[in-house]
Amino acid sequence: MKDVQGNSGRDHWFRQLTPILLLLLLFVIVFEPAVETMVPGHAWFRQQFGDHFLLRFACGLLVFYVLVLWGECIRLNNGLTAVLKAMREALVKAGAVDSGMSARLDAIRMLVAAMQSDDLAIRAKSRANLVRLVGQDLGDDPLAWRNWLDQQPAQSPPS
Repeated sequence: MKDVQGNSGRDHWFRQLTPILLLLLLFVIVFEPAVETMVPGHAWFRQQFGDHFLLRFACGLLVFYVLVLWGECIRLNNGLTAVLKAMREALVKAGAVDSGMSARLDAIRMLVAAMQSDDLAIRAKSRANLVRLVGQDLGDDPLAWRNWLDQQPAQSPPS
């Protein structure tokens, strides 16, 4: 059964029990000598698993729980990424967002203007970034880049 936010009962209990489990593990680790004597059959466990069997168990449980939390983090990240991608695609379809093309063209315009700099390093970096943005190398001549820019379709501002 799912609650109002769409969470299953397992997720609800997982979130509720996490702090309790971690506090219990902290208690077991800190007070291990006293807690060990409360474990039924502690002599047998000590004989089978060594003197610090309870610490080993607590550390193993802690590592397992961290791995479960890591998996949950990945699951939530994938879900959120899918939702954001779907929202972005919906906005692009609705025309509210131009999928970054106008921002890219603005960057290209600034880089073409920087190609006229007297500083060789600025021209070289501008050319490298232009090649990365455009996908082709038009050389060191700013006029060639400007001609390429003029051939691109005009981007109308969103209404």
